[in-house]
Amino acid sequence: MQKYQTLFLKRTRSTLQSWSEHQRITNEAMYQFLHSLKGTASSIGLPSITEVAARLMQQLPSPDGYEWEKERWISFLTPLTEELKKHSSVEIEAEPLVESVAQETSSKGSLVLVVGDQIDRISNLKDMLEEHYAVMVAANETKAVEVFYSQKPDYVIIDLHRKEDHGFNVLASIANKARHSFVPTLLVEEEPHSMLRKKAYEAGAFDIVHSPFENAEVLALIQNRLELKRLLQAQILLDELTGAYNRKFLQEELQRQWAEYERHETTFSVALLDLDRFKNINDTYGHDTGDQVLKQFATTIMTNKRQGDFFIRYGGEEFMLVMPKTSQEQASLIVDRLLQAFVAQTFEKEEATFSCSFSSGVAAVQDEIKHGDELISKADQALYMAKRNGRNQVRVYDENEGELGQKLDVLRIGIIDDDPIIHELLQDHLRKLTFKGHRVELRTFREGEEFFESKWYQQDGKFVLLLDGVMPRMDGLEVLRKLRSECSVDQFVIIMLTGRKKDQDIVKALDLGADDYITKPFSVSELEARVKRLAQRLLF
Repeated sequence: MQKYQTLFLKRTRSTLQSWSEHQRITNEAMYQFLHSLKGTASSIGLPSITEVAARLMQQLPSPDGYEWEKERWISFLTPLTEELKKHSSVEIEAEPLVESVAQETSSKGSLVLVVGDQIDRISNLKDMLEEHYAVMVAANETKAVEVFYSQKPDYVIIDLHRKEDHGFNVLASIANKARHSFVPTLLVEEEPHSMLRKKAYEAGAFDIVHSPFENAEVLALIQNRLELKRLLQAQILLDELTGAYNRKFLQEELQRQWAEYERHETTFSVALLDLDRFKNINDTYGHDTGDQVLKQFATTIMTNKRQGDFFIRYGGEEFMLVMPKTSQEQASLIVDRLLQAFVAQTFEKEEATFSCSFSSGVAAVQDEIKHGDELISKADQALYMAKRNGRNQVRVYDENEGELGQKLDVLRIGIIDDDPIIHELLQDHLRKLTFKGHRVELRTFREGEEFFESKWYQQDGKFVLLLDGVMPRMDGLEVLRKLRSECSVDQFVIIMLTGRKKDQDIVKALDLGADDYITKPFSVSELEARVKRLAQRLLF
């Protein structure tokens, strides 16, 4: 952290020195300077500078055309220059900021989705929840449903403030799925209203509170419901949507098969089955149609598989077949027969008719494989090769395939921020991220115009953008609008970096396609965890 502090202080003093050579500076330049200090200082362990910058920003004159005479801005910034003097030594002591992502995610293992478009209320809820959980925000019905299906939150809070119909539309869209997935929903109403509560409970809400509420009470309620969800899921061995076995059953069955292999050398095989381009089905025909495809896929496999084989939903659109007393070659033939049965089927949505396929990777137990996770990993490698080679096929694990790393897809992470300290800080930490079957490419941009002039975003592949809301010439909202008009936002995950928790521009950004936002100053480990979670959604 000392490296970033040294660079930050050097850059700040350089800016002030540059200003001293001019008779006037614009109010816009002053705002940009203080905004940058406020957002960056605490993120690198200098919270006192953030506090001073925030106080000075509140004292700025409102006219955009205002200009600061040299003597006036020097006097105005005296509290800042005095604070900078306290950090003049090379050795800067600051409390550690960057914690491991493992610590961050373990303490925030549950994901809460907050739905609402009143920024004050959203910010208050987000602040309360983020001390205990990972949080995502959706400002409209379409985004809420998309996040619910793609991110699979553990808990949903819907704010009914001034938009009762909007809240009930969201509830209606997710209620059936939420019930079957044991996802509790909490509605926040403006005032106690018995008819409203009756309607909410009939629509599928678990709980209702009215605002204002006691934070401690609501947090206890959420924890209570999440614990109940965990207990219920621990008792169930079947996937609620498809009727396939779930991962709890998988763990138990793999242990049984492994014990049989060690006692009697009875071979067995596993196959990973992954629906091809399933995200396109959801995006084109809707999540309800996607669920119907999953159900029909599961029915097809369970109808046509051998009686002694076990069919498990591994996660999302990925399934597993455990085949006792079956060699790798036999397993490949079995799965290929299942593939032909599935691709022969068609699906209908209004006027459209479409079909679907899956890719599969097969691996059999061998002496050098020491545990079940290693066997699944080999099946996963074979699945990856099936995807790489055109999908709609079955591949068996082959240790002679060569290094998968030579054919890795690219995940491009772009940082658009006018602060070079933020660039270096984020690059140092995000370049450590790894994703199965992908290599990470990082690029930084000082402003929106530089980003668009580079044409970097027009390359093939998937993109994660960290976008500052306030920048010179082209701000974050303008970047979002232009990006949306020029290319498919399906290929992008966008996280807004904002200096103000209660800025209505956050809602505009979410409406324009931003997937999340984080307030400066931020914890780097928290940002890293969010990038990883959203990138996983984009890639897989």
